[in-house]
Amino acid sequence: MRQDSVIVFKGLDVYSDDRGYTSVSLEIDSARKLGINFDVCQINHGYSYKANTMRGLHFQKTPYEQAKLVSCLHGSVFSVGVDIRKGSDTFGQYVGEVLSFENRKIMYVPKGFAHGYLTLEDDVLMQWCIDGGFKKEAACVLRYDDPDVGIEWPKLNNKLIISDKDIEGMELKRI
Repeated sequence: MRQDSVIVFKGLDVYSDDRGYTSVSLEIDSARKLGINFDVCQINHGYSYKANTMRGLHFQKTPYEQAKLVSCLHGSVFSVGVDIRKGSDTFGQYVGEVLSFENRKIMYVPKGFAHGYLTLEDDVLMQWCIDGGFKKEAACVLRYDDPDVGIEWPKLNNKLIISDKDIEGMELKRI
């Protein structure tokens, strides 16, 4: 696998008994075998109360790009990484995958990609490990509904819950 593409992989095995479970969600040596060279700088959690909550598509401009390891600790989401690297063979293309507590999948989103997710149920807890700090002046949003990207988001019966900042995101052609 290449360091310059979105990679979705399964977390490690879970060990359970009548008390509950323990697991190692990420082993860096296993990630490196997949082509992921990643040093954690920051670990973030995000909680969403309701299904149909949209967050993203977020990214930071050069030289403050961030790579992320994204997982869902409770509930489920449709997680998306979009290539926003001008001149890339896959510019404007996306990878979308359901991440959930049950499937324990992890999405690696490399530098030069925007990331966002849609909650598929109520009470969702997300975690993302980041390889660089947040810089407010470099923070940007790509529109979640940009027709040039054409993300096929899951259709839910509820009204979309989204921030004004995310609604007003820029189009791909303006990046």
